[in-house]
Amino acid sequence: MADLFGGTLEDPFPAYNELREIGDGVHWCEQLQAYLVCRYDDVRLLGSDHRRFSSDVFYDSAPSWHDHTNPAHLQFVDTASRLFMFSDPPTHTRIRSSFRHVFTPSSIAQWEDTIRDVTRELIGRYPRGREFDIMPGFAADVPVAIIASILGVPDEARAKFREWSYGFASTFDPVVQGEMRNTAIAASLELFDYLRGLIDERSKSPKDDLISELIQTETISGDRLEDVELVAQLALLLVAGNETTTTLIGSGLTYLLEHPVVLEEVRADRDMLPVAIEEILRLDPPLHLTLRKALDDTDFGSTKVPAGAMMAPCLAAANRDPRRFDRADSFDIHRSSNKHLAFYNGIHFCVGAPLGRMEVRVVLGYILDNFPNLQLGSTPARRRTTNAVARGWATRPVVL
Repeated sequence: MADLFGGTLEDPFPAYNELREIGDGVHWCEQLQAYLVCRYDDVRLLGSDHRRFSSDVFYDSAPSWHDHTNPAHLQFVDTASRLFMFSDPPTHTRIRSSFRHVFTPSSIAQWEDTIRDVTRELIGRYPRGREFDIMPGFAADVPVAIIASILGVPDEARAKFREWSYGFASTFDPVVQGEMRNTAIAASLELFDYLRGLIDERSKSPKDDLISELIQTETISGDRLEDVELVAQLALLLVAGNETTTTLIGSGLTYLLEHPVVLEEVRADRDMLPVAIEEILRLDPPLHLTLRKALDDTDFGSTKVPAGAMMAPCLAAANRDPRRFDRADSFDIHRSSNKHLAFYNGIHFCVGAPLGRMEVRVVLGYILDNFPNLQLGSTPARRRTTNAVARGWATRPVVL
């Protein structure tokens, strides 16, 4: 049995490496009530074969994660179960098609100036030549401000958006239980109510923002998303565009500052920054785990997974599989091939990946351009240990 969370939250990678090499790299995990899958080829298979491994898992995990006698939990499940990440074709195809024109590279290019302006505004609040923690007031705020601007959310709602986003993200972590889960669900319901209000406003008076565009966009089936479907997808965009980008900003600064030779190479050749970001995504993906359900009895080597069983592909373990990557634990921006799974693969490849990549490229590029003497702080950074699924940085002290 895999003990995924016992003492490993600060640095899970040694445990991932060990679990990947034991037996067939597939282990029953009591905490997840799922088979943990650690090897690259197996993790990729679970993402690419939706006919054998279903993403329609919300109601399979919800009974053990939620109190079905609690009205708030039931209300949360009713909305969150509409997320297209928890669906298979044709439902997944229909909902995802609403975003088919939104996150293309040409479409997101219009937001680059917004990202740069937000970065300039927020980093301008912090001291020069003095150590401070860049995570809570910058790395956490930049993605919220950006996604709020794109969605058309007023500036005054940014602080609440951050709180709601963290709460909603926490609901997908099996470690978060009891009163912590109640608090997270309460924050999620506030977010849902706020988004419903915005949808009502934009339905009556459209603006030049993403919410107005999605209200008017027809799906591939020729209809439009129902309000509850749209609320769920907008909430997902907030979390996906916030938590993952916050984590990647922290990881980007950490890996570059801890590898001064790479940092100087990136400074000298800015075309290497996107390459470095891809290597950071491989080594330290924002999302470590996701869920699938086996639709048929499946053998992984000698491990037999029965039909109906939950499976937890571990993207972070797969991205360091030595069967796929040479010197898999090394930070190497000159890899000849870097087909990592940080944004997963198949029909559930992250729809917002182009936006996330651009955000981090613009943010890190702005910092490198404007702070040539950027340094690590003297206080050690700490990883966040309250979330086992999305592993980020709690602190990242730096000196501008």
